[in-house]
Amino acid sequence: MTEYPSLKHISIGALIGEAGGDPWQVDQTLQSGDPGAINDLGRAFYSAGACTAETYSEFAQAQQRFQASWNRENGEHPINDSAEVQRATTRLMVQRDQLPAIGVDLSNIAATLAETQRFSGMQVENLNTQLHYIDALIDQALAHDQDTSALEDNAITVTSGVLHQVEALRDDYGTKLNATLTDLRAEHGYDPAPIEDVDGDGEPGAEQRGRESTDYYDANQRAKDEALVNSDGPMTPEKADAAARLRDFATATNPSADADARRLAGERLDDFRMAHFTGPLPTDPMVGGDARSRARTRLEWQQKLEQGAFGTNPLTPDQVTQLLDDSEQHGRVLVTQRALDMLQREGVSKEGAEALISKASSGIPWNELVQQNTDLMSGFSAGVGGYAKGLPVNAHDFDRMSLSDVKAISEFGKYTGRAATIFDAVLTYEDIKHGKPAGQAIGEFAGGTALGGLGAWGTAIAVSSVAGPEATFAAALVAGIATGELGKWIGGATGGLFDK
Repeated sequence: MTEYPSLKHISIGALIGEAGGDPWQVDQTLQSGDPGAINDLGRAFYSAGACTAETYSEFAQAQQRFQASWNRENGEHPINDSAEVQRATTRLMVQRDQLPAIGVDLSNIAATLAETQRFSGMQVENLNTQLHYIDALIDQALAHDQDTSALEDNAITVTSGVLHQVEALRDDYGTKLNATLTDLRAEHGYDPAPIEDVDGDGEPGAEQRGRESTDYYDANQRAKDEALVNSDGPMTPEKADAAARLRDFATATNPSADADARRLAGERLDDFRMAHFTGPLPTDPMVGGDARSRARTRLEWQQKLEQGAFGTNPLTPDQVTQLLDDSEQHGRVLVTQRALDMLQREGVSKEGAEALISKASSGIPWNELVQQNTDLMSGFSAGVGGYAKGLPVNAHDFDRMSLSDVKAISEFGKYTGRAATIFDAVLTYEDIKHGKPAGQAIGEFAGGTALGGLGAWGTAIAVSSVAGPEATFAAALVAGIATGELGKWIGGATGGLFDK
């Protein structure tokens, strides 16, 4: 863990405030990632398939980069590699000939993270050395009743400089990570959910959220559930739900329980927590909705499928939770692939489309990515001038886009500039282009996003329906997006008034 330096005269809190940020915290975010665990998973995928000379060369290069920067023998967060490879090829239906390429991409993520951690750690270590030296100079100056303001300013300057450097490293890594994740989903049909907790991007994955929500449940809800379950009277649905949460808590906090069972129990507690969360939440840039709407939908279908909805056989809690997870991963893959395909049809190059999807998946709303003219919004590092030259070489995040890409995207944005998700944005544009009245199309988009936000799950129906014994989820999923379809109908009817 990144440690703050112990200084005699310099206040770390004041220094962070004056420097405009906390370089130690930025470094800690990166250091929390585990390149070893990601690399081990990459090796498992690579070894599971028959590689070509090209993938062998790419994998070897990634391993060399990894070994040059990774200084720990083993990962601290081991992933069940063989189980994940089996899940990818069976439940997620990844083609076996894609496994080596998936291994290459994962190994490149591991190598890039290890390199970023090393460079960031060096910057912070150097900062600590400089601050200790400045602190000693301040000590000497105070002993001789000398003014220390210049030394204090110097401490702020070096801290601010390192802050900018580690932020640049973090942002560069984030850009490369999102680009590789887009490639994994679009090219290889795989959503690498197991690395979410160890990729060092500062966003907690399902397992970490489950641990945090287990602690939250213990502190805020457990006593209430125990009182309800132990109260007199019949077993009501509320009592049954409380008893189920208590069982999940017992599993999630049992160190001898199966690791997957602990993870899935934690996910259910996280769904309960987020379903009751109050306050604003960011919209998922790829599939719409937010964590609250997602959690409420998951809880609803958790209950339906455990009970055997639509006359199907009941599933166990763990079977349902894993099925929901698999369907979400299917959805992200299919949304990415569909968006990539449609953007290319509209004249955007493959590289440009992947760059755009990568930025959107990082959390930048679609309406901030495109405008009605040929410029991109001010959130990016280069303005219109960079694109006027034909290639936006100064735009680090968009260095795969050509001028024709930008023109195609800006034309595309005339119809979808208000869209909140790539998937619905693309579909809305396609509908308008093929003759649907604009008011009706936009109204359907607005209504569907407000009430549904489950477009990705809708596209995953066909895949889920052939995913072995869990085929019954297909029927449930159709009903699960009914609220979204109702929202589209209402929005479409309203928007259609403007077409008349």
